[in-house]
Amino acid sequence: MVKRSVLEKLSNKELLRYTAEDTRSVPEAIAMAFDILRKRGYIFSETEIVQINQLIESKKKEEPDYSALNKWDIDEDSEEATVSFFSQKAIWYFSILFGLFTGAILLAINLYAISKKKEAWATLLFGFGYTIALILAYSEFKDYFDQSRFTGILLYGIGAAILQFGFWDQYLKGIKYKKRSITVPLIICLTVVGLIILRTIIF
Repeated sequence: MVKRSVLEKLSNKELLRYTAEDTRSVPEAIAMAFDILRKRGYIFSETEIVQINQLIESKKKEEPDYSALNKWDIDEDSEEATVSFFSQKAIWYFSILFGLFTGAILLAINLYAISKKKEAWATLLFGFGYTIALILAYSEFKDYFDQSRFTGILLYGIGAAILQFGFWDQYLKGIKYKKRSITVPLIICLTVVGLIILRTIIF
């Protein structure tokens, strides 16, 4: 991101390089340099003004659409959607923080909301099956897991990615939805975690 304060320290000659046709600057920087020059009293001809504005527009078209690259919550539409889903980000964070089965439950609830019951059960089976597999793997390779906590996080991340780019993209992609509140599932998860910690402390 270009800061205006940085450009304001440049000379007119240096700023003019930003508005040159062969510039590699981003459109925001070109527009900023153009504005600073005009406020300094630098006079551009009408032809130059048109050329610079065209340059800014052409640079904008060359920039990648970063919103399209964001695959999370890309179908969220609070104005037009008629169905409420737990968002992709919510499912991701629950899967990592509270276990993959919690993310699978949230995704299954989404599927039930649009009457995709078979798909919901398949999601639940995957979530609980993956969790059980991790528990068995942990019991078998406990020493390694204890030495490398990153391994556990990585394995949960892989499972969460399967939920996102496998199940969600297969069953819910393209469906416009409103974000559903995570308050209730968050309270439930925090309560369960709190009880587990309390039991560990007492016993």
